[in-house]
Amino acid sequence: MKRALLGTTALAACGLLTAPVQAADPIKLEVRGYFQAMIIIGQVGRDVSPTGVGQSYRPENFKYEGEIWFTGTTKLDNGTSMGIRVELEAWSQSTGVSATNPTGTSQQIDEGYLFAFGDWGRVEFGSTDAASFKMVYSSPSALIGWGFNDHNFWLWGNNFQASNGAGRGFTILGTGASQNVGFSADANKLTYFTPRMAGLQVGVSYTPAFSATGSTATCQFRFGGGNFNNCPRNNNLWHNGIDIGANYLNKFGDVSVALYGGYATAGFDRGPAGAGNAPAPSIFGRYKTWAAGAQLGFAGFTLGGGLGRDNMGMKGANAVRWYTASLMYETGPWQLSAGWWGGRNDDRTLTPSSQNVSGKDKLDYLEVGANYALSQGIKLTGGAFYYMGSGQSKSEKADTWGIVFGTALTF
Repeated sequence: MKRALLGTTALAACGLLTAPVQAADPIKLEVRGYFQAMIIIGQVGRDVSPTGVGQSYRPENFKYEGEIWFTGTTKLDNGTSMGIRVELEAWSQSTGVSATNPTGTSQQIDEGYLFAFGDWGRVEFGSTDAASFKMVYSSPSALIGWGFNDHNFWLWGNNFQASNGAGRGFTILGTGASQNVGFSADANKLTYFTPRMAGLQVGVSYTPAFSATGSTATCQFRFGGGNFNNCPRNNNLWHNGIDIGANYLNKFGDVSVALYGGYATAGFDRGPAGAGNAPAPSIFGRYKTWAAGAQLGFAGFTLGGGLGRDNMGMKGANAVRWYTASLMYETGPWQLSAGWWGGRNDDRTLTPSSQNVSGKDKLDYLEVGANYALSQGIKLTGGAFYYMGSGQSKSEKADTWGIVFGTALTF
């Protein structure tokens, strides 16, 4: 009861709830979600470790990912709707027990937040993605679970992920301003979306604190619990994160238009080496990331693309410049697409090792995909992709390709 009261107070403090605030009906719970299951056959580039020992990977793989969404909503007498959303992972998140993680890690809840909306706009309070992540329009994809905007799946070797700096957030693709995994992700935040006026909508998010790894061990910035003494100053955390997103949607005759822009930044609360969650605090500084994108639709075709820059919270010449473009066609139950995402990073300030050498890194991701709707909520999907890495070491240059076939359910 106390947490429910505090959450309601946080929304009311935004000035968005006016008397009378009685609900006409009790909160009604809705259950929705998705589940994606994939078969992948391909080749992962062979890793070379700092000691020169090679690591190969199996060419075949089964992958799945899903979430169950519990959403409860009620409408107040003044016209404002209020509710809560909790997202349950539909697969085991346990990392198991190991020498480096003696207690194991288990996390079954993805997001959990309160929301309210009405003619005045929408506010969200809790653990969820930032505004620029939710408002993005860029390269479309018909290969469900992959694509250019928010991968559920990826395929590459461990040393490539650690060495090639041309991806965003360690080779996670993304086309939104805050879509780097190192940014605020699902850290607790307050977000406001304006009403859409003449096709334009703006969203703003504020995140008090978050870390590079997303760990909650030191600062309870994501989920409930934890005392204030668990979130001290000078603990190598980013703080006061501001995220701004905007999009414009309209239709001119038979042509639909979507434009997008976003910017995110946060300060770095520097502390002593080894404190907090940052592994090497001397290389981190203010977070700065921006993105822009657009889509045009006509006669079943959707052409989209985007570009941006992301310093990934690091000082010096380690910013990623990325570009993307794709074309999708929809007819009847079919969707088909082809596209590209490319990242570039001068990568000048890292500490050299045998498999992580200073110099320009490149990452190009090529994809063709399709999906077919068997019925409402059931789609078959398939396609092929190719990750092409370029750099100064063998691990930075490791390439990966795969052929994918799967089923995607939404409910």
